[in-house]
Amino acid sequence: MKLKPYKRKWYKRTRPSRCLYEVGSAVLLFGLLSQHVELQHTSLNALNELATLGYQIPKDAEPVRVFPSLTEGSFSASHAGGWRPGSIFLRSQPEGELGAEVYLRHELFHEASFRTCHGVLPNWAEEMAAMHFSGELKHTEATWPSDAEINAFKHRQQQSAQLTQTDIALLKRIAVNTAWPTQPCAVPPALKKLLTNTELTSGYVLINLASARIVARGGDWRSVTPPGSLLKLPYAAALASANSSELGNELAASDTDKLLLRRGQFSDTLYQTLLSPIAHQQLPKQSINTTTDNPSAWLGERLSSGEFPIQASLPELALSLRAALLLKPDYFQGLSQNGSTPDSTLAGQAEDLLQVIRQQHVIVKTGSVSTATGQPLFGLMALAWPASKPVYLAIIRQAGVRGASLLAEAVSQLKQWQRQFPVSQANVRVHVLSLLPRESWQVDGSCPELTTQTSRFNLCGQYRVDANAQGSRSIRYFQGIFDNLPNRQLVLTTDVFSYTEGVLSAEAQTLTGSARAAMRAAIAWNGRQGQHRHSEANALCDTTHCMVFMGALQPSHTAIEPLDNHLLDVLTELAHRTNTNWLSFAKGGEQRWQTYWPQAQLTQLLAEPWIQDIRRERRKTGDIWIHLYYAEQEETLSCEVFRNRLKLASCPDTITLAPDQASWVFSGIGEGHGLGLSLSRAQALSEQGMSAEQILIDAYQRK
Repeated sequence: MKLKPYKRKWYKRTRPSRCLYEVGSAVLLFGLLSQHVELQHTSLNALNELATLGYQIPKDAEPVRVFPSLTEGSFSASHAGGWRPGSIFLRSQPEGELGAEVYLRHELFHEASFRTCHGVLPNWAEEMAAMHFSGELKHTEATWPSDAEINAFKHRQQQSAQLTQTDIALLKRIAVNTAWPTQPCAVPPALKKLLTNTELTSGYVLINLASARIVARGGDWRSVTPPGSLLKLPYAAALASANSSELGNELAASDTDKLLLRRGQFSDTLYQTLLSPIAHQQLPKQSINTTTDNPSAWLGERLSSGEFPIQASLPELALSLRAALLLKPDYFQGLSQNGSTPDSTLAGQAEDLLQVIRQQHVIVKTGSVSTATGQPLFGLMALAWPASKPVYLAIIRQAGVRGASLLAEAVSQLKQWQRQFPVSQANVRVHVLSLLPRESWQVDGSCPELTTQTSRFNLCGQYRVDANAQGSRSIRYFQGIFDNLPNRQLVLTTDVFSYTEGVLSAEAQTLTGSARAAMRAAIAWNGRQGQHRHSEANALCDTTHCMVFMGALQPSHTAIEPLDNHLLDVLTELAHRTNTNWLSFAKGGEQRWQTYWPQAQLTQLLAEPWIQDIRRERRKTGDIWIHLYYAEQEETLSCEVFRNRLKLASCPDTITLAPDQASWVFSGIGEGHGLGLSLSRAQALSEQGMSAEQILIDAYQRK
């Protein structure tokens, strides 16, 4: 937004007139400055102008003192003046086009604003008002700053950082194009909107720790801000060794000094890896042990320049904290006792709130970002549960408060999340790429990866796999953690939502409406309950024996689509009634098919010299079995196994021997085994107006 140019009016110097205020000894010039007659006139005129405008000006009893600058050597115009309450420091012969009189007017405005506005003006607004009053803008270029320059300035001001020379140059370019109000302590509304980050109020993200998928989010989760003391979690994870109990107490107390004593065990390389999801990083290039800057900046505090070197959105910060928790889970278990010891950051909070944290075994770390004078800019709180092996991680942020004061909000959200996303039903384990030769695929290594004794995970939260096997999907994405297995099998732990989406894309991508909702519920129920199908690995397979799962077609950066827990409860009840632990589904359809199998080929497939008869049986349970009668024995197979061996479209309705007795004829309807949920029937029922619950009852209630 560019504001219209204007003609400066009220900040032109005024001549002494009838409304001249007697300033007397209100401005005291010291040293060589006391001999500078023009400065005496300048101070007299400036104070009278300020008084006319309604500002409180220095009086004889409370004068402002003007001292010669002590700066020596060659220095720029930026060193020509300085101010702190009651004192001005001035160079009598500054470099550049502006004289000492201009700088004196500038600093006198700061003094008057301090006495009148009592610090309510943002530092940028007061600086721009002083620019207008001093007359210095006549030498300023009128080029309006770019959006990128303005956004960079806003990010710095959000941290309450001191104005740099770059900032001041930008403010001058804006000020020269902007009118300024005549009343004291006022800011042009358009400028306030332009230069203030008003959108940061409160926000949160909740992620699944295994897959890094955002499970829930709300409010302002996009804004980029300093993480405060939450950076102590990746700092701790970058320690080579530590006593978990002692470290947990130091983290709970947010004891920067004690944590810095552990610098000898700190790995800068690992720390940088843990922070790799965060785009905005300006830490010094030296290591924490050799830096000449403030080492506390590695733990979330400011650099000596007043800037915060790390700024992150909530999703970026969540990825970094996720990596720390997965890498060194033992280091952080002590944070579940935050509030139990007198020096912890939650000490003194309401006991009923702390009781919830302890009962639910929740890791809690607070963080606060404050102004240079200690006023809170915003507070943060990270929660992970359960402490023994965290499944979920939440970060809450709110403006104008300290981190510990977010406990009531956090507990309220925690109760809701635990009802909506039970830990026991959060994740699915699945053996992926099981049908592909190992030499036919490779995992993309562009994202940093970390390993523990039991698992592998990367900092992006998702893996890209490239495959060249004929007929296979060439690129697929897996969100989650891989078991660190020596046999090179890929067993993935992912969230139930990502698993459900993957199966849907492979098995039923054309379903819509309530049919899709019903299918999602069936997949999720199987994913949560079906580990028994491969108990040796405690994981599902990725083939039709379980459910086809090939990951995602493209990387996912969106929040999950929540499951309907009511539908899952309905399925649990239906499974209990029918005494089943697996909910089958098939493509179904009304298309009739017929397949001929020559007797010679079928006997060769079944490794028998002759087949005398094949019969089909539907039992009371609804299961279909195939009886094979050979010359000297018989064999019974489930229809699903039989049709898969013969590659039949579905379980056959009829099986007959051709008149010439040279072939067997198999006939059926639709695709799949015909058990449970028929996808084509579900879609038809959905289009007729049936709800997802009605479709599931139609599919799984015993007829």
